[in-house]
Amino acid sequence: MGRFNSGGTSTEDGLILGVEKMENLDGLVPLVAHELIHFQQKLPGRDITLLEASLMEGSADFIGELISGINLNQVPFVYGERHAGELCREFVKIMHRTEYQDWLYSTSGKDKRPNDLGYWMGYKIAEAYFNQATDKQQAIQDLLTLGNAQKILNQGGYLKKYPLN
Repeated sequence: MGRFNSGGTSTEDGLILGVEKMENLDGLVPLVAHELIHFQQKLPGRDITLLEASLMEGSADFIGELISGINLNQVPFVYGERHAGELCREFVKIMHRTEYQDWLYSTSGKDKRPNDLGYWMGYKIAEAYFNQATDKQQAIQDLLTLGNAQKILNQGGYLKKYPLN
């Protein structure tokens, strides 16, 4: 049980699940799967870019869905699918920055977007990478280690039609 401030998090010691924030326990299995992926992920010991942070969160959603069969983040996912073109064009311009506002954990209110669109974007990047991979086990390993987010982005090709201008 958490501190009423997060749906869940992972530490070196294990998982903290914010079940007190849940209306019911229907989402418990995908939440556990998502946080379990975070527990296994290896992140660089530096500030991470929006691309890396989105891939970290989105790959936890993607692999968590493979495990549980349930998509954990319906609100940003539905919005992301409806506004994919404009969001992709915006994301490629700022993905190498280390500021996350309007993409992860909070929004500025500049438009009607929900919190955590970075989860959706990272999911789409992870899904594209996984789908193109011939070795699915290696693809999952790459998404867990997150050693090279740019390689995952490039090889998956999700944003290839949105070049930087």
